[in-house]
Amino acid sequence: MIVARFICLVGIISTAVSVQFQTNPSSDMSADETSTPKNNKTLDVSDESGHELETDVDDIKEKKFLDEAMKAILDPHAFIPKNQDELESYKLQLDELNKSNISLDSFLSEMDNLSLEVCKTSQKALWSYVSDINNETKKNKMVRITAEEDEIKKQYWNILKTKYLSDDTIKYDRNYQRKIRIIKNRGTNVQMPQSKQREEIDLMQRIWSRVSLCAYNTSCNNEDSIRSMSDVITIFKTSNDSKELAYYWKAFRDMTGRKIRPIFKDYVTRMNAVAKSENFSDAGEMWRLSYDDDDFVETVKRIWNEMKPLYNLIRDYVRLKLKSYYPEDIKIDTNCIPAHLLGNLWAQEWQAIYPKVIAYPKHYRHKTFTQGLKSKDLFDAVDLFHQSLGFDSANDSYKDISDGVPSANCLPSSHDMCDGVNYKIKWCGDKITDVEVALSQAARLLGHVQYFKHYKDLSPLYRDGPNPAFHDAISDIVAVQLTVPDHLKTLNLVKASTGREVTINHLLWLALEKIPLMAYAYVLDTWRWDIFGNSSLENWNAHWWDLRTKETGVSPPVLRNESDLDPAAKYHVVSHVQYITYLISHVLEFQILFSLCKKVNHTGPLHECSLYGHKEVGKLLSNGMALGASEDWKTVLETMTGERQLSTEGILEYFSILEDFLRKENLRLAAVVEDMDKSAPIVVGAIVVFLTVLIIVLYCAKKHDLGRKMRSFCGLTKNGSLDIVTNEVPQSKTNDIEGIVEDKV
Repeated sequence: MIVARFICLVGIISTAVSVQFQTNPSSDMSADETSTPKNNKTLDVSDESGHELETDVDDIKEKKFLDEAMKAILDPHAFIPKNQDELESYKLQLDELNKSNISLDSFLSEMDNLSLEVCKTSQKALWSYVSDINNETKKNKMVRITAEEDEIKKQYWNILKTKYLSDDTIKYDRNYQRKIRIIKNRGTNVQMPQSKQREEIDLMQRIWSRVSLCAYNTSCNNEDSIRSMSDVITIFKTSNDSKELAYYWKAFRDMTGRKIRPIFKDYVTRMNAVAKSENFSDAGEMWRLSYDDDDFVETVKRIWNEMKPLYNLIRDYVRLKLKSYYPEDIKIDTNCIPAHLLGNLWAQEWQAIYPKVIAYPKHYRHKTFTQGLKSKDLFDAVDLFHQSLGFDSANDSYKDISDGVPSANCLPSSHDMCDGVNYKIKWCGDKITDVEVALSQAARLLGHVQYFKHYKDLSPLYRDGPNPAFHDAISDIVAVQLTVPDHLKTLNLVKASTGREVTINHLLWLALEKIPLMAYAYVLDTWRWDIFGNSSLENWNAHWWDLRTKETGVSPPVLRNESDLDPAAKYHVVSHVQYITYLISHVLEFQILFSLCKKVNHTGPLHECSLYGHKEVGKLLSNGMALGASEDWKTVLETMTGERQLSTEGILEYFSILEDFLRKENLRLAAVVEDMDKSAPIVVGAIVVFLTVLIIVLYCAKKHDLGRKMRSFCGLTKNGSLDIVTNEVPQSKTNDIEGIVEDKV
């Protein structure tokens, strides 16, 4: 698995399309939307028949390139032959293996050799492209050579199930069973999204990737009045105008989900047909095979129910803090926050609104940079942390990165070149504006490289994490350690401060990324599982908002109906990419951290624990990482922690101090808001009474000429000492002013 959690914008010229990498989701695009897909991820789209869209050869090439580049980046073991001749060679070798009468053991061994060669070729081609992303020749070459790539995976599984599944040896050999499970998972999950009969997904991707909107309050008559998806994402991070945000929120969904809806039903039907052909009940069950948990749906529900109280505290705090910015939009008599006010086009992570909701503004997170700070300094800091755990240095993987002007289509990524020696990191040379964010990204990229290095001696089938969440979880452990204020202060990167207020601010900043993302992941994939698994469910958009409001307290800013399909505004939905990984990876990340901190006898709050220099816990991590996917995830987790079940104890412990703060602060903020709401009618009433009395007084004064009589009484007549002052304002102006006051009343 090459990516962490970011969805990065990939390869279509003049369009903004996000591909997932491990980001801070919240990237994101985060997760896109920063910015996070994993193995076998693709774009998904909506339903129903009768859909047509004009196409041309270049459009098809661009789309196919996007799909294959996306898949390749997400899956380091994707089969991407370097050219058509090699592709044909691989297919011929598979055909020969299919025709031959060899044992299961020999077949798997031959496939290992073939897979390794394909992996080397695919990564070479991919790296050639990402190193020169604007090269049309390399792009077109990738388009040509990747058209049949997933057919190899599918054929691998088909040969295995046709010729070898009846072998009695399989029943008694755990190693065979493990390999077959992996082959089945990869082979079945590529059948629909990567087959030649993927019209629905292709069409949904094209609709999603080509979004452009008319700018707010413009007539959309020229190029300057057009906004791309990237523009809109920036607007959501920076704008304070709720009407502008609501406009773009709706416009984006009109151009994506509403158009995609007529396609989505056919997509669901086709996916379920593929799943049932492989003896799954529906496509959701087929997806969940990769998590190797027969009760995975219940596991996910349990985790979310344990996380929900903390999430609710964060949501209530944010809602109360935002009330002062958006008094008309946020209603205190409800627990919901309108989705357009959370700094993200999908409201999936909330770090962009951190300046609005910061707990202690005088102790702001941002620090003064060390003079001459370079990107390589970030990776050096991460590499030193890894070495302190006993890991080998991975500095060869980032030695060629440089600072400069990033390409618009640049994709930060980690690459396993499949030869057991070479690993590469693609860095985009972005100007460092936030050290914690950049340091986290560097840690995640280098964390993946460390994982690659640990399982490099395993067979190709096992060179991955035991489930889709492990790569992200392991990489994030060091990322979260490096950005803690106490540790950041020890690095020669920024001038950092510490203290209780700084700690609370940091924990809030971190929580605004991770906890809402977990909530969004739970709702998004629960919704998709329900759609796949319940053919009688018709009101898909209503079901989405029922889940969104009930589980997360996020509401639509405008009325929605069944002509909309708001989940399809999300890249992962139109790309057939699972999202539940974010929920699981964050739980694993803090569960493993919590266990390792116990091993070093840490006794204080979990966020104060540092693993730096503790080679004994580095050994535990190494032992688990070295297993790759050769063992199930419970065995790998047990190797690292001694536990075999997912536990939220670690993540809840990490944010426990923030939780205590939020519980008290929410009571205070609620009281302040309540007092404001109660006093508002009194203040308004007093103003109305005052203005009424003032108008009456002015009217009487004018009618009886009291002003002239008063001036005469005081000796201030036309020839008096205030002639200059009174004559500066002509009588006509005074009448105008009075008229305005009366008209307004």
